Amino acid sequence: MMSRILNAATAGLAVGLLLAPGLAMAQDTLRIGMPEQMFLNLPDFVASERGFYEDEGLAVELVHIADSSIPVRALIAGELDIVQTGMPETLVANAAGADLVTLGGIHTGLHYSFFINPAAGISEFDDIKGMRLGTSGPGTLPHVVLIAMMQEAGFTQDEINGVTWVNLAGSSARRNAIVSGIIDATVAGFNPRAEAQEGIDVAFDVPGTLPDYVMTPWDTRRSVLEERPDVLKRYIRASLLATRWVLDNREEALEVAAERFPYDEDELNAFYDFYAENIWNPNGMVTPAQAEYMQRLNVDGGLQRETRPTETILDTSLLEEVLEEIGEY
Repeated sequence: MMSRILNAATAGLAVGLLLAPGLAMAQDTLRIGMPEQMFLNLPDFVASERGFYEDEGLAVELVHIADSSIPVRALIAGELDIVQTGMPETLVANAAGADLVTLGGIHTGLHYSFFINPAAGISEFDDIKGMRLGTSGPGTLPHVVLIAMMQEAGFTQDEINGVTWVNLAGSSARRNAIVSGIIDATVAGFNPRAEAQEGIDVAFDVPGTLPDYVMTPWDTRRSVLEERPDVLKRYIRASLLATRWVLDNREEALEVAAERFPYDEDELNAFYDFYAENIWNPNGMVTPAQAEYMQRLNVDGGLQRETRPTETILDTSLLEEVLEEIGEY
């Protein structure tokens, strides 16, 4: 059975419970906040369309929100049960008093490319000093990733502060801003068609530059973890099994992708190779060391004042139970 894929405007969430006819009697519903519809989420689409959620007795809404600043606010407000749209924003909210926790995730690697305007004169990473960089806003995923890359490259805080941040919602908007010359560089979702577009180039290796970076894990309210652990556990199991199916059944997975994305065969294969190598996590684990690294990035970027104890931001107990049951991939 297929859960409906809903598009939420960036102005807010006007999300009703719209389930396919056969799911009306499902016992447990989860609302999952996600980025704009991306190849990244192929395992989620497979879980929906190939019955992995249904097998676990779940009716899952996949709520797509292009602006990554919105989902965490919706999670705190109770409009979503889980978000997988950016660990930095969740950590900032946690440090500000929101009782949020990371459970693990199947999209933990960095799914970004570094896009540049060919006319900007960027041949080395140092060349971005003083340039116009596109983000989705202060503290959002693109902002934190760019700061992390600058820190990794040895930029001083003055050099980081010396760039001009231009706020643009969504990967497509940021890539379009490269082509139009509004910005000089940005990080945005990997896209082989965009790489071939006139007026935009790709440089550097974002996933390889930040191997410990956790991109879009499962984040939830601690109250959901305490009140609905069995539901979350079933969701984790369905997600891991769907991810493993995607990795083990390339051609069938690409058939699902072809129904959702307007790309040709070569482009779909390029997407699959990138995500299979860099992004999809069939064991779902986020380690304490990774959580600590993500907090340090936020502190260094001025997004939170100090790191918090790992147990206040990370709880992989349900994931560990699932891995005991299904084994590691």
